Amino acid sequence: MNVMPRYVLFDCPPDDDFISGLKQSTGHRWHTRYADGRASVSKPLRLVRYFLFPLRFLLTTPGVEEIVAWQQFYGILAAAYLRLARRKIPVHILTFIYKPKGGLAGKLMYRLVNYALSGRNVGRVVVYSPDEVDTYSRLFPEAASKFAYLPLGIPSRPEDEEEDAGVPAAASPYVFAAGRSNRDYAPLKEAAERVGVDLRIACPEESAEGFSRTTVLADCFGARMERELRGAAIVAVPLASAAVSSGQLALLQGMRAGRPVVATDHPSLRPYVKPGETALLVSGADGWEAALRRLLADPAEARRLGAAGRRHLLDRFTLLQLGRSVGTLIAP
Repeated sequence: MNVMPRYVLFDCPPDDDFISGLKQSTGHRWHTRYADGRASVSKPLRLVRYFLFPLRFLLTTPGVEEIVAWQQFYGILAAAYLRLARRKIPVHILTFIYKPKGGLAGKLMYRLVNYALSGRNVGRVVVYSPDEVDTYSRLFPEAASKFAYLPLGIPSRPEDEEEDAGVPAAASPYVFAAGRSNRDYAPLKEAAERVGVDLRIACPEESAEGFSRTTVLADCFGARMERELRGAAIVAVPLASAAVSSGQLALLQGMRAGRPVVATDHPSLRPYVKPGETALLVSGADGWEAALRRLLADPAEARRLGAAGRRHLLDRFTLLQLGRSVGTLIAP
């Protein structure tokens, strides 16, 4: 019997653990296709790939049985193309994030996403916080039954980690924070000034103006990002609007590095944390200041928090576990 191939479309190097988990729970072999769409790729090139990569895949890959899109726009565009061509191939979309925008561009984006999600091709749409299921069900009522929450997973080891890599020595303790989406760095920068601790932010759009303790890092990706994480006294995840899902990846990366993590008390992060046990959740500049002072003054507690966070990650939030969960969700 001929079995048609199933594919996962990645925007990062395909992960064997995720594929293994997917195979375990579905009982099927999964092939992979990859076009780099990570933040290290220029925005214009990423946008071009969002449209062209899934189109080329569909035009050049015969007999596709099913698609899991690791990159949401690879799945959205694949589903839109399939609907236009009246082809029936199930498409499941991971890491769905949508922020409504005004103007003509915002209206066109909504129409594109809604057209894709409401079509028969889209099976499940995975989000990484429970609140998003209700939010997106209201925004896209025709696709309401397709949204599902699963906990995010990340590799148990960083892609660029060397086997003998130790924690880099720092001249003085520093706090490390990274990310663009829905970040609110102002209270963290203010807290670092009050406490007198250096703050490194991996976000080129951010400014250090007026804050003597803050340094903004450019081109901080991959191995450099991991070095900064592993060398930090504290990893911080400062978030803004409670209505926007964000911060899960940065939180888990800090936990994987074994660093004590302090994060905004945000709906997106609560399912990933045992407050006070695996990370600290805070709000406002005063909350950030208190948490930073507490951990810097008590290295033993900082080590305990970092170790507990790493154990929590390895127990619940790896890509093997995510693969199994996705496979269970999409299985008929």
